[in-house]
Amino acid sequence: MVAISKSDVVRARIEPKVKRDAEIILKRLGVSHSTFINMSYRAVVEEGGIPFSLHVPNRETAGVLRDARKPSKRRVYARADTLDEFTTAMKTGAKRQR
Repeated sequence: MVAISKSDVVRARIEPKVKRDAEIILKRLGVSHSTFINMSYRAVVEEGGIPFSLHVPNRETAGVLRDARKPSKRRVYARADTLDEFTTAMKTGAKRQR
């Protein structure tokens, strides 16, 4: 196994508010600044551009994701075979036929 030395330093000027806001999000994602920069640079090289997007879900989405992990909290909606049926079921809150 070959050890790769990380010796280059990247410096950037960033607006203080942007830096604070990014630090909050990175902390919530469990990603250090150094790891994020390394991930970003590697992805740019691999894909020839910026190929990914990381987002912290909004409050409503985060709640749905939490509930989806708990079988006792899952909502049971009607079966939908088409997008129109799904849209109708979501709008009406239709329950699954048992």
